[in-house]
Amino acid sequence: MVIMRPEDLMVLLNISEDKVDCAGLKLTLHSIYRYKGPGFLGLSSRKLPEYDEIRCDPICRLKPSPYFIRYNEYIRIPNGYMGLAIPRSSLIRMGATIYTAVWDPGYEGRGAGMLVVYNPHGIELEKNTQVAQLVLIKMSGETKYYYRGVFKGEK
Repeated sequence: MVIMRPEDLMVLLNISEDKVDCAGLKLTLHSIYRYKGPGFLGLSSRKLPEYDEIRCDPICRLKPSPYFIRYNEYIRIPNGYMGLAIPRSSLIRMGATIYTAVWDPGYEGRGAGMLVVYNPHGIELEKNTQVAQLVLIKMSGETKYYYRGVFKGEK
């Protein structure tokens, strides 16, 4: 397994130095949403829940709860690579974390995650602040199983 260093990410993704962190690509907070209802995931269908956007002015004050979040960065994962988004350690020290799925080879879009606030006193986040970093892992080669799902190109 090879984890791509920031210098390699800048070349691979054609991004500037201000977009990388010590071990990956900075993921910054674009928007936060409350879950409005249930979702469904079945063998042949899915229904995502509806969301209500929380307005950040520019600070978001969040009570303990799960939240759907969207990142600012539009990412294209090259074939032969996969990504893992890892929460910023300051977020964890505040009593919150981010859960994400694998960023598949061939995925492109403005990714999303689930922010969970565990701190009983809540937390405050400023819009556009870094909340995670995306680490790219080089696979043993390109794959014919690159991402072609419904979230490709999401904005």
